[in-house]
Amino acid sequence: MHRGILLALFALLAVAPSTAPTARAQLMVDTLFTWQGYARIAQTHLRLYYNPAEEKRPYTVVLRELAANRGPSTITDARYLADEIGRTFGIDPAEATWVFHWGGFSFDGADPDDAKELFIRATFSRSTSDRLTGPSWRIVGRDDVIAYTDRHFP
Repeated sequence: MHRGILLALFALLAVAPSTAPTARAQLMVDTLFTWQGYARIAQTHLRLYYNPAEEKRPYTVVLRELAANRGPSTITDARYLADEIGRTFGIDPAEATWVFHWGGFSFDGADPDDAKELFIRATFSRSTSDRLTGPSWRIVGRDDVIAYTDRHFP
């Protein structure tokens, strides 16, 4: 008798819809991105997420400042970098949330797994002449970045 009830419960659970929330965002790109600064070639670790449920800014771009970067920092070249990444991956920088990320991995000799970190969010818009404007900056936390990426940010 108990075995029949257990089998029925397993069958019911197998066909019942899941009530757990599902992530809609997808990690589209996870790569080392390089660009030519004024004096040197620069590099950053880039992750590009796409969330079709977000109407205004469906893209989130996370740029990790790397200790190995010998060129300009990501924040120094923010507008240029947003424009370059937009052209490279076919997105409008004004339709993305940009997150600049520093941690132990950003400094020579530091512990790359150090829990101390800084996230700065930038958003861009378009001028009346359709040029990319300077960024609007805001310090955010890890929980914000997790929300921007629909729980995909590690």
